Amino acid sequence: MAQEKNSFINPKGLFDPKFNGFSHIVKIPKGKEMYYFSGQWASNIEGKLVSENFEEQVKQTVSNIKTALETAGLSINDVVKQTVYIVDFTLEKKQILIDVASKEWRVKNFPTSTIVPLPLLATAPNCLIEIEIIAAK
Repeated sequence: MAQEKNSFINPKGLFDPKFNGFSHIVKIPKGKEMYYFSGQWASNIEGKLVSENFEEQVKQTVSNIKTALETAGLSINDVVKQTVYIVDFTLEKKQILIDVASKEWRVKNFPTSTIVPLPLLATAPNCLIEIEIIAAK
C-alpha cells in the first residue's frame, strides 16, 4: 500500500504565497515520521562562518540544510516547515533569500514558513541567517 503524501494547502480566502516561497498549510498524514532539525547557518566543516556577505551566507546555509537532509535519508521535498531567522531584516535581504532559494532549493511544493527578524544570532559573530526545518516522510 502506497503511503499517503503530504498535502500542501493554500486556501482561496488567503493570498497566493507561492511568490514568497511558502505554503499556508501542510497536512502530514498519519503514520509518517517527523524529523526536527536544529537551525543551520553559514558554517564550514570547522564551524566557522564562511563569509560576512549575506548572499554567501544564504548559499552556505541552504547547502548545510541539504547535507543534513541527505544524511537523514531525506530530500528538500520532504521539508514541511521552515523558520528563517534574519539579522537586521530588510526587503533586500528577503529578496536575496528568495532568489538564492529558488535556484538552490527546487521543490514541488513550498513548505510552511516564517521569517523572524532579529538584532543578532547566537551562532557566531556576524552570522546573518539561520534556518530551522521540520521534515516528514
